[in-house]
Amino acid sequence: MAKKILIVDDDKIFSKILKDGLMSEAGKYEIMTVPNGEEGLEKAQEWHPDLIVLDMMMPKMSGIDFLKKMKLFNVTPAIPVVISSQLMDVEKISESVELGVKGYIVKSAFSLDNIVKQVENILTKKAA
Repeated sequence: MAKKILIVDDDKIFSKILKDGLMSEAGKYEIMTVPNGEEGLEKAQEWHPDLIVLDMMMPKMSGIDFLKKMKLFNVTPAIPVVISSQLMDVEKISESVELGVKGYIVKSAFSLDNIVKQVENILTKKAA
């Protein structure tokens, strides 16, 4: 059965590259992309993804606010989250780790192969 991955990111190019890269693993993943945190929260609650890739800086709701609301609503506590950001902000990274984030991708230094491996590792750990 395909694992469901929700990409919450306003960067359409990054989202498409990531989606295409993950979809190259034929039949392994079902991918949904949304452009902001508000839609992301709705979809996470409706769709129950196995993993969320979350941008830190978005219109309408930041990644940190998204994580806080996920925790507050207690609807999706078991879903692992990987942060994607242009920033290497130590404060934001540590705050996101406190909120349960399982990984961090710096967009300016990302390698599609590394992201796919990180996603697979997290989903494998979750399944164990």
